Amino acid sequence: MSAVTAVEATCLQVNAGDFVLLRDVSLRIETGERIAVVGHNGAGKSSFLRALSGFNTVHGGTLNVLGTDISVLRGRRELRRLRGQVAQVHQGLYLVGRLSALDNVLIGGAARNGSWLTWIHRWPSHECDLARAALARVGMGWAAARRTDSLSGGERQKVAIARALHQNAPMLLADEPTASLDAEAADEVIELLMALVAERKSTLICVVHDLDLVPRLADRVIVLRRGQVVADVKATAMTASELRGVMK
Repeated sequence: MSAVTAVEATCLQVNAGDFVLLRDVSLRIETGERIAVVGHNGAGKSSFLRALSGFNTVHGGTLNVLGTDISVLRGRRELRRLRGQVAQVHQGLYLVGRLSALDNVLIGGAARNGSWLTWIHRWPSHECDLARAALARVGMGWAAARRTDSLSGGERQKVAIARALHQNAPMLLADEPTASLDAEAADEVIELLMALVAERKSTLICVVHDLDLVPRLADRVIVLRRGQVVADVKATAMTASELRGVMK
């Protein structure tokens, strides 16, 4: 795998018991690319993201992420090192409601530095400064001390993006980042994601449900159906209607 390649999969297979989640997936993603992953429910989109972050075991083929061969990865330390390089904005956000927005963002730093002190909230002062800067960057500096369960859906999504920003990882995985948001909040989140990815020159791999958003979020779209790649084209090469046809 070359130095500029972010992801390289060859005949990748991921199982859940006897059920095949991903089958014979072969693709290559270069550093800095913006990828939309689309498909119906159960197509393997989230399973692919989980494989990239080491949460799904590789049962066949090979998967290299940022120079790490996940197919032979063993041990918590190696997994922690990988996950420190892969920031995530989950569909469920996985924010701790009773904690402040600042504490939730600081947890992103824990993924990067692995310090045990972070888990007992003895945050180093420089980490706090960086986390506050991340919140300010997404327009949520005012909410640093607010419990996240007191924030709106769009505001919580921004806190999740700030957490990923604070992790300072070269790759960002986003699982339906605009799900359950109204049109105005969704537009804000998209603009924010695009600005941050451009600033950091990060690789973005994003599961997208609303196919009309694909050209705004990505420069390339990968279509999954029943765990297999059935199309891999430029984001502008197919309309939303054409993508739906391929997904069937």
